Amino acid sequence: MDPTDGFYQALDSERLLKEHGPGLVAEARAVLQQNGHAKVAGMITLPDSPDAAAIRAFVAKGTGQQPPPGLLVGIVPRDAVEPMLRARTGTEHWLEQGWQQQRVLPVVVSTRDGHRFGFFPLAQGTAEA
Repeated sequence: MDPTDGFYQALDSERLLKEHGPGLVAEARAVLQQNGHAKVAGMITLPDSPDAAAIRAFVAKGTGQQPPPGLLVGIVPRDAVEPMLRARTGTEHWLEQGWQQQRVLPVVVSTRDGHRFGFFPLAQGTAEA
């Protein structure tokens, strides 16, 4: 792989986090408002990601419908990405105590060459993490 390709994918990941992060936060807030004990994460998957087929199958199984082709953006149960989050980022940025409501939305961006992570506060009126 050309090293500049990875560089541009990292820039694309940043752009995708900025572009889709606010919408994912709003969606997560709506889910958590209905179920305060839920734990969710955001997922942004590029079409050429090695994870794309598995994520499309996961979405299809959960919704009963095939997702549209192209970029996938949405909320998933956090336990679907927790092992990756723990292994790659630790827990300091996103894990709350068991009795606490979720305060941070971890977002995983799956690109052709790997994963990038963003962490967004869920409290109203706070800036992006």
